[in-house]
Amino acid sequence: MYFKKCFSISLVFILLVFLTAAVSVADVTVTNIKVASGKEYKLADNGLQLKGKYYVDRDYVVLEAPNELIGLPLIMTGNDEKTSTGAEFLCFEIDMPATIWIGHDSRGEAEKGGTPPNWLGSEFKQHTDMAIKVTDTNMDTFVLWEKSFPAGKVCLGGNAEEGAAGQGSNYIVLVAASA
Repeated sequence: MYFKKCFSISLVFILLVFLTAAVSVADVTVTNIKVASGKEYKLADNGLQLKGKYYVDRDYVVLEAPNELIGLPLIMTGNDEKTSTGAEFLCFEIDMPATIWIGHDSRGEAEKGGTPPNWLGSEFKQHTDMAIKVTDTNMDTFVLWEKSFPAGKVCLGGNAEEGAAGQGSNYIVLVAASA
């Protein structure tokens, strides 16, 4: 009887592990990060992390973030380039279909009297119920926007591209493999 019970529990455990592994999504690989200004942007060592830096040129850190975004690949941008323009300001490659998340300065959103750049406002879906809280007290939060992309090259416009008003900090980029 004891053997049957242990065997049954072990079988259930193995089945749960197998099913969990079968539905997990592989990590997307981000390569060839190119910035029109020539500045070097990079991937954060462990993706988006609480108390982790999010800019290459500032020491601000993340205080709070939605659980589903923790650990996602994070392209650390430069806040010195908050006035960047150009339709292809930041380009990179992804090896599989992915959801690109943009963390946009909350001061550049309608709720605070601003407007996002046209490329963001017209092409991405805003999530008013999600934000990343940061130590930059002037900004306080990044508002999150998302868009799905196929595998290949992804290009994003500049932070101060046409339509943008109110933002005082550059955006950040998160990459999530599509399910």
